[in-house]
Amino acid sequence: MARAWIVDLWVKDATVTLPDGSTVKLSPTREQMRSIKSLPEHFRTAKWLKGKRWRVAWNEDTDNGPVQRAKLFAGKQEAEEFAAEMEDDIRMGRYIDPRQRERPFSEVAEKWLSSKASIKDSSWRRYRRELDNYVLPKWGKARLGSITREQIDAWVQELREGRAPHEFSTNKHVAKKKRKPGKMAPSYVQHVVGRTFGGTLRYAVREGWIGRDPLRHVELPRIEPSTEDHLPSLTYEEVEDVADEAMAVTGRRDDKALALTLCYCGLRIGEATALKVKDVDLAGLQLRVLRTWTVDKEGVRVLGTPKTWEKRWVPVPQFLADELKLLMQGREPEDYLFRSSRGGAINDRNWYNRVWLKVRDALGIAGKMSVHDLRHVAATLAIAAGADVKLVQQMLGHKDATETLNTYAHLWPSKVSEVTKLMADRRKRALEERGDADAEQAA
Repeated sequence: MARAWIVDLWVKDATVTLPDGSTVKLSPTREQMRSIKSLPEHFRTAKWLKGKRWRVAWNEDTDNGPVQRAKLFAGKQEAEEFAAEMEDDIRMGRYIDPRQRERPFSEVAEKWLSSKASIKDSSWRRYRRELDNYVLPKWGKARLGSITREQIDAWVQELREGRAPHEFSTNKHVAKKKRKPGKMAPSYVQHVVGRTFGGTLRYAVREGWIGRDPLRHVELPRIEPSTEDHLPSLTYEEVEDVADEAMAVTGRRDDKALALTLCYCGLRIGEATALKVKDVDLAGLQLRVLRTWTVDKEGVRVLGTPKTWEKRWVPVPQFLADELKLLMQGREPEDYLFRSSRGGAINDRNWYNRVWLKVRDALGIAGKMSVHDLRHVAATLAIAAGADVKLVQQMLGHKDATETLNTYAHLWPSKVSEVTKLMADRRKRALEERGDADAEQAA
């Protein structure tokens, strides 16, 4: 039977020898127990008035048989409450070794991160960065079982307001000024709290170290859906201006062709700069996206699979295929499609500083539009030209159409009036046909 028991470490029963030579056990009276400091010596244990007084013990079933566990308490009421809770957990199959709840969060976070064997190195680096920057400065020393929903709610608010504990790299070669946190966007809060911090807690639940996830019912800030006004876009004329300006900045056709590819095909910059000549199907008017530039766990730039491992074919308009054909002349199949002046692959970060910033400033387009925003340009132009959801999903490499719809649903033209007019026309035709049939029967 499930049982936990309480032991008084300060007080013991006394064995008294009677005149006839027999012995009897005596317990201290209530009066003596109320005056513990003056307790008769024969009722005192070796630990009398030393350390915590009450010990709750219970048996835990292990692979090697029952093992006795115990926990100390200063007060009897606290010990009784713990014993009752422990018995209930054992009886209902909810038992968790209390020692696991004492694990420091930092220890569990490291075990969780080391268990992430199926993610990309770039994702691993993001988890590592968020743990070091925000999660561990707040929770690193906290006991796993002590974290509450109320504490998490307060932390979320701190992150939103830029007041949360943090620790950033102090590498002077990276940043001359000490970095300060700003107000955190809802999407970033969802990743830091829901994915990185939450991943550690869910790992602990699965391992049986805590019985429930304190993050489970925490309400994270909503990510407001994009609207047409918020999505960056360019007209066809502006796209051509961007491409021409990119070539004017460097004098190289590669930069013009890269700008056009980003604006019309929707590739990520790392995917575009990883394209090779053999990935271009001029006859079929498509590009094969098999790889992307990413970083390993040490931050070194390497080739990897596309985001979410979505290898795909992307359609290419004829005018862009003609531009790429000129670029490919004299190049081998294994050569990179877009090459730097030294012949290697274009570095996306270098291209941003060397080309994009100058193009953006020269044309004054869309304020602080990033290179990544050109994916939105490609999507909006494709939708306006009649592309359906699946085609846009394929172009952008979204894992499923839900992501595509969540971002661009408002751009597809409404067909409500078209559908209702079609229904009215068909109804009218059906009734007219029935009227004609009735007239023929009457005749």
